[in-house]
Amino acid sequence: MPDRLQILEPKRKERRSPSSRWAKRFGPKLRRAALFAGFLAFACFLVPRDPAFEVMTLREGFPAKRDLIAPFQFYLLKDRAVLRHEQTLAARGVAPVYSVDPAAARGTTDLLDSLRAAESGAGERGGWRLQSLGLSAEGARALSGPDGKRILVLARGIAETVYSNGVLPDLESAKASTDANGIALERDGMRFEKPWSALADPTTLRDRAWEEGQRAFPSRPEATQALQELLDVAMRPNLRFEASTTERLRAEARDAVNPYDGLVRKDEKIIGSHELATADDIRKLESLRAWRSRMHAENNWREGIATVLGRVVLLAFLVIGFLGYVKLHHPAVYRETPHLFLLAILTALVMSVGWVVVNQLRGYEMLIPITILSLTAALLWGNALAFAATFTASLFTGVVFGLGLPFLTGSALAGIAAIGSATGVRRRRDFYRPMLVVAVAYMVAIGAMGLVDGARWDVLLRRSLWGVVSGFGSVLVVTILLPLLESLFSATTDITLLELADLNRPILRRLMLEAPGTYHHSLVVGSLAEAGAAAIGGNPLLARVSAYYHDIGKIDKAEYYVENQSSARNRHEKLSPTMSCLIIESHVREGAEIARKEKLPRAIVDGIQEHHGTTLMSFFYQKALNAPKAPNAERDIEERDFRYPGPKPRSKETAVLMLADSVEAAARSLTEPTPSRIRGVVTRILDARVKDGQLDESPITFEDLANIRESFIPILTALFHARVHYPGSPANEERRRPADLGVVHGEKSRLKIDHS
Repeated sequence: MPDRLQILEPKRKERRSPSSRWAKRFGPKLRRAALFAGFLAFACFLVPRDPAFEVMTLREGFPAKRDLIAPFQFYLLKDRAVLRHEQTLAARGVAPVYSVDPAAARGTTDLLDSLRAAESGAGERGGWRLQSLGLSAEGARALSGPDGKRILVLARGIAETVYSNGVLPDLESAKASTDANGIALERDGMRFEKPWSALADPTTLRDRAWEEGQRAFPSRPEATQALQELLDVAMRPNLRFEASTTERLRAEARDAVNPYDGLVRKDEKIIGSHELATADDIRKLESLRAWRSRMHAENNWREGIATVLGRVVLLAFLVIGFLGYVKLHHPAVYRETPHLFLLAILTALVMSVGWVVVNQLRGYEMLIPITILSLTAALLWGNALAFAATFTASLFTGVVFGLGLPFLTGSALAGIAAIGSATGVRRRRDFYRPMLVVAVAYMVAIGAMGLVDGARWDVLLRRSLWGVVSGFGSVLVVTILLPLLESLFSATTDITLLELADLNRPILRRLMLEAPGTYHHSLVVGSLAEAGAAAIGGNPLLARVSAYYHDIGKIDKAEYYVENQSSARNRHEKLSPTMSCLIIESHVREGAEIARKEKLPRAIVDGIQEHHGTTLMSFFYQKALNAPKAPNAERDIEERDFRYPGPKPRSKETAVLMLADSVEAAARSLTEPTPSRIRGVVTRILDARVKDGQLDESPITFEDLANIRESFIPILTALFHARVHYPGSPANEERRRPADLGVVHGEKSRLKIDHS
């Protein structure tokens, strides 16, 4: 009985719902459009409000990069210290505002009237009441004596006079807070000035009481003392300080100070190229910016809309141009939205640092870390895309922040150094070379630009040291972020590929033990794929590592594949062609599942899924055609049922892997593998793949096919060269064809059946 197989037929004719078809067709486009819009909005957000003057940045003692001519007439702002002093003087010139509290005067009058009314016949009880108010015993006796009534009359007169002008809590403190000649008194909804001389406080009130008492009682000092004590306990300040009103008036006074003290006429030179900037030059530049902002705010909304639209169009043109380049020359990157998203994030990171540098570290624009993008792109996608990304990001940053040729030159030099030094980085320790190269590139670029600008030597030295720090820092950031970026965005570097090329990895050791024929076939295919990819400018390491893993799906059913059949028994003899087809085909699907469980990179999974494309399993197809048709067969045998599900190869590496996989199996089946026969087999296989349309979706040209063929032939000739016939050895037993042993070919050798 044939073995029971647990294989489910794939749903090749699965009908998709309208929504799924719409998502499949427009999903990537919508994601790319959303990414494009989001990135453009972010870039527009970083654009300075007045880029025309952000270009010119002056630092006192440093030379200007170009001439600056006044584009229009504007007033010159005062020096900040001078303006601040004048505003302080204006605020101190404002009189403090007080309001009248009528309850204080009324309370004093009522108290004095009550004492006067109780004075007659009060006697000893009146004395106790006076002492309870705070008067001394002597003062109470004087008020209770014969002069008491006169003292009360005199005190009431003094209180009426003083309250009519106002009593402050502390006259000297009020004077110290202002340079005004008096206060602003609010009464009955009106405000009028009151000079300091007309005002009183508890101190001046005691002095006045003493003087009035001396004149009224020249020989009775105890009466004068009583008068003073009585006013001291009876009178309270009737003026309240209005803090909010006073501060508002002082703020208006500060704002009223004229901030300008000069005039710069249109076309007047502010500073010339290579002239050392002075404080006056910087003040003129700041005045120009301030006046420009004021004019800009007064413009109508149409001008603002037009400016924004102009910037959006310019930035959109750059992004669309870059996307067009990626679509044309790097379709694999263009198809993968996560890769485009990663490029956008790296560019946004560079621009964010650029925003900080431009706004906080003027004069150090060369420190914008464009090399982070250059080095990361070179490691992930190769030098060509890294050059394009560096160029586009430099232009983008220059447009957004208004940076000119010096920045573009410096960033290009540093980016080229980073991309060049990334070549050959396959281990973590290899990052030391990019660190040194990028640091030297930054130092040279900054020094050269400084010499062009005429900067001083100490300035050049300081900027160059910052360049060295930036070079080391940018490479260090890439070293730290690279593993995280590979994991998040399904990207692969040569560093990861080298780690995957370790033949001691568990999945490869399992392949070696459970499917040794497939294991050695994968090693040979790896050598062929590496040579083929190198011949056409692909990634040789990716091709070789993909070959190592491309048949891991055969592990669970290794005995159904010819390279692992060590005995004469053929597992397919008792199976129907359709069942055999499903078994052979399943290794692609199961290989992809194993790769995902092993967390292999997306590029390796693509190699597993695409290494057969949609090629025909011709041996089983022919077997099905030649088999007698069953009476109750529902339909005729169709060719598409014996084809792999695909997809077809979509990159150079997977295309080379398909061709290497095919020629290795065919060359192995040759009885006399002479160089001419190997060349013939390789040529026929490559032509067959082209005619079958298997390379239609890959960027392979006819020139590439010729290069691939020439790279395969020396390796296959060396592997399958003829042996010397030693005396006594059975010549006919040297190489035996699988068909001679009664072994049915697997799909690997169908090309031999088709074309040889």
